[in-house]
Amino acid sequence: MPQEILGFIVGVFFGGFLFLGGLADPDKIVGTLRLKDFHAMRTIAVFLLVGMLGTWILELAGIAHFSVKPAAIVSALLGGALLGVGFGLTGYCPGTGLACAACGRIDALVSVIGMLFGALAYILIYPDIAVPIDTLANYGRVMLPGVTGIPRAVWVVGFVGAGAAVLALTSGFDLRGLLARADGTAKNTPQD
Repeated sequence: MPQEILGFIVGVFFGGFLFLGGLADPDKIVGTLRLKDFHAMRTIAVFLLVGMLGTWILELAGIAHFSVKPAAIVSALLGGALLGVGFGLTGYCPGTGLACAACGRIDALVSVIGMLFGALAYILIYPDIAVPIDTLANYGRVMLPGVTGIPRAVWVVGFVGAGAAVLALTSGFDLRGLLARADGTAKNTPQD
């Protein structure tokens, strides 16, 4: 099967799982950024932990192979900041924007068009601006096991274990209620 077809099929499943996971609602995304609704953050954490564990298992089986990108810290910070601003303004990341646009949401379609213009702007500034920025604090193709000398298995099991523990401990966590009780403004808050 050609990789383009496989990529399309995986993308369709990814979009479906975004909907099933409740991540296609821009109000949930903005609620997460405002630290009022942790559903999206917890769902993304589950995706990351399962992906980390699955990739490691597939690598051990010889099925997957890592293609590590250079650790260009300044570029990653700038790109993350730009993504975060767009995320906060629209309530969509690229994945949720495409999934919601495919379902006919006009606000998502406008967001996707904005993302495409952003990608075009990046292409245009790439040689003169992005390439020099990429050289700042660029540590090359490194991974935590190589930098620390700690085996990959310890990193993966540690992250997955710690992440699963945090998810389990915060399953009923209510930051708003906690903050309201802390400053004494809680009204009719049931006692646990």
